[in-house]
Amino acid sequence: MKISRLRTGTFALSFTLALLSSTAGTALAQTDPKFEFGKPEAVKTVEWKAQAKGGLLLTAGNSHTINGSVGASVSRKEGGNKLAFEGALAYGKSTVLAPVFGDPANPTQITALDERNVETTNSWLTRGRYDRFFTDNNAGYGTAQAAGDKIAGKSFYGGGQVGYSRQLVKSDLQLVVAEVGYDFSYESYVSQPGKTLDAVSVHSARVFAGETLKLSAATGITGSVEALFNLNKEDKAISVGTKMPGVEPFKDTRVIGKLGVTTTLRKSLGMSFGFTLKYDQNPAPRPVPGGSPAGSGYAPTFQPFSDKVDALTEATLVYSFL
Repeated sequence: MKISRLRTGTFALSFTLALLSSTAGTALAQTDPKFEFGKPEAVKTVEWKAQAKGGLLLTAGNSHTINGSVGASVSRKEGGNKLAFEGALAYGKSTVLAPVFGDPANPTQITALDERNVETTNSWLTRGRYDRFFTDNNAGYGTAQAAGDKIAGKSFYGGGQVGYSRQLVKSDLQLVVAEVGYDFSYESYVSQPGKTLDAVSVHSARVFAGETLKLSAATGITGSVEALFNLNKEDKAISVGTKMPGVEPFKDTRVIGKLGVTTTLRKSLGMSFGFTLKYDQNPAPRPVPGGSPAGSGYAPTFQPFSDKVDALTEATLVYSFL
């Protein structure tokens, strides 16, 4: 079951079934807390891991909503090489009542109600990452992704990253990793009637830091911060400050912060709590709200933007079969 509320905050509750496969050892409710960055692990043979999850919420009667999400991930490790893929899809729709003012002589009097379907969630993501470990503490990485989030104004965004990863601290209870690199992003915005929104290419410097901390054999905490600083002038991007095309270097900073807690409830059952905060200094132009009459668009002198801050809170139950 998943419940979501858009704009600056989102709350999600989902129940997840995880299928893990490894070459040796007894599977627990979940693996040690980890981030997107890779870390070297002693693997004598090829090791595969796979996980799938999904959630659904339906309401009828006075409230008409449908919200669903699915996700999957798979990884392969062999020696100093690790390859990982993940994908996710989320969609939500609500039926809302809109007033109809049918009496021209009394334009404030509601004469009927009209049902309108409004998309509240429409996003998808695919991502792949390759890590090559040169030593226990040093690695190179490369990623590629393609995604879309129409509610945030992006019909498509994708790109890739390359860089260097350094393991700063490693003990039985703690792992600290830092990464630096280059990020390329391509963004295509949701079209608007009567307006031309050009696609934007962004070249950025990437900085990342993350930590995993074990509180006990069953419970761990993870935290990470990723920052992207645009290096190029985005000539075709519309500036939030001036409302005109042109965003100067270091004026489109993006930051993603994550915090998570995982704990084992029983031998094969665990629970995780996560919080993600996203900041975009120059967000995408806001699309025309769903449910608007056909052909509706913003006035030539008016262009709102998506919120700079997005938040996601989720609680997940995890069950391991193997």
